[in-house]
Amino acid sequence: MIATVTLNPALDKSLTIPGFAAGRTNRASIGRVEAGGKGINVAKALKQLGCPVVALGFLAASDGRCIADALAAGGIPGDFVSVPGETRVNLKIKDPLTGVETEINEPGFRVELGHLKALERKIEEMAAECPVMVFSGSLPPGAPPDVYAGFIRIARRHGARTILDTNGAALKHGIGAGPDLIKPNLAEVEEILGEGTEGEQQLIRAAHRLLALGTRVVVISMGPDGALAASSSELWRAHPPSIRASSSTGAGDAMVAAFAFAMTREMPLGDALRLAMGAAAASVATDGSGAELGSIQDFSSGVVLRDADKG
Repeated sequence: MIATVTLNPALDKSLTIPGFAAGRTNRASIGRVEAGGKGINVAKALKQLGCPVVALGFLAASDGRCIADALAAGGIPGDFVSVPGETRVNLKIKDPLTGVETEINEPGFRVELGHLKALERKIEEMAAECPVMVFSGSLPPGAPPDVYAGFIRIARRHGARTILDTNGAALKHGIGAGPDLIKPNLAEVEEILGEGTEGEQQLIRAAHRLLALGTRVVVISMGPDGALAASSSELWRAHPPSIRASSSTGAGDAMVAAFAFAMTREMPLGDALRLAMGAAAASVATDGSGAELGSIQDFSSGVVLRDADKG
């Protein structure tokens, strides 16, 4: 079983607004409302892959109960710490006339030290049972920037392998705890390293700098331009198959789920990257509704993969 940890869950609401413009009244149609937050998205993607998964984290108020009920209905058990306040709502606005997507994300509820300690105990219990633990998403107000680092150390102490997908100070602290894999995007890489990533050589240099900070594998995602995966001994570059994009929502989380799945099966890094690219492509092509392993493998067959060490 794989465990996902979501500190800042959300209800994800997608709106379609033709001709969307700030500063005026916009008429929207609601595309969908579903349980979200990066770790919860990873849990749903893992379920689609046929992998047993349990979701941990924080939930608040009636919206939080809706998230727990939605997960349970999808066959995903949850073990959450209840906190006061309101679970945030994240809006994604798509303008079909321009193809532009706009995201508006709320900050989330506030957590206190007691809530963090309660979740720490749950993580310690699950780390002994789960070979892989995934820590994903932003931090809610009140959570210190090194919280993921502490959780990763607990998981590692109990023999679990760890994946970290966050940004900013939480990513920088978390890398120092030695996660097995991180998956930043280009903007997150540039933020943490303080330098650009224009061109493949700069991208490779950035990957090696991130490895030097403590992670065992770094995967830099670049949206439609694919991804780069690096370890101390391997360097792979992948380009996704040509698809008709429906929505980018959840594509990065589908990648993380594929890497967690690959870890449980001891897949080589190149094969894991191919699967992750297929999972992201399937997510983009299916409007974030998820894709099963067979469909992902079909998309994976169209991924262009090369050993970047060999040019």
